[in-house]
Amino acid sequence: MKVPFLPLGFLILFSVAVGGCRLHQYSEEAPVKAEHSTTDHHGYALLFALLGDEKDVSKLLVVKRERAELRELIKAISETAARGHRDLENSAKTDRSIDLHKQGLPPAESATRAAIARVKGKDLVTEGGKEFELQLLLTQNEALTYGMHLAEVVAKAESNADRANYLWQLASNLGQLQRKVMAMLLANYNWTKPT
Repeated sequence: MKVPFLPLGFLILFSVAVGGCRLHQYSEEAPVKAEHSTTDHHGYALLFALLGDEKDVSKLLVVKRERAELRELIKAISETAARGHRDLENSAKTDRSIDLHKQGLPPAESATRAAIARVKGKDLVTEGGKEFELQLLLTQNEALTYGMHLAEVVAKAESNADRANYLWQLASNLGQLQRKVMAMLLANYNWTKPT
C-alpha cells in the first residue's frame, strides 16, 4: 500500500477508507548486484501495491451517491487496476524472481505514506458532493500519473519481452485513464480571465 511520493499515499487512503491499510515493513535486504534487478524488484512491488489500492477505489462510491459520469470513470479505473494486479500476481507465480512485497522503502517513507493515507482517507470518507469529487479526482490523477510512469520504468528494465510489452500496454491504459480524469476536472473547472 505504499506509494512513493503522493500518488501511492493517495492510494493508501483508499484502503484506509474502504477497510484497512496494509503496510509492508521495510526490511534489510542483501545488496543487489545491478541497478537493473533493483528496478525490477522494487518496481514490481510498488506497482503491485499501487494497483492493489486502485482496484478498490470504486468501493468508496458504495456509500456515496455521485454523478454517473464519475461512477463510470472510477469503475473503469478499478477494473483496469484489478486486471493489472491479477496479471502481476500471476507473473510472480510463474517467475519467482519477481517479489511483489519488498518495496525497499526506508522507514521514514513508509511512515509518511501511512500518515498521508490516514488524513486523505478521513477526508474522502467525511466529504460529499463537489468536495468529495474534487478530492477523489485529484488523488486519481496523481495515482494514475505515478502508475503510468512506474510501469514505463519497470518495462524499460524488464528483460522478458512479453512482460515488457505487457507493462508498456499497462502504462498506456493508465495514461488514458489519467487523461479522462483530467478532462473531467477541466470540464468542471471555472476560471475567469484576469483583467
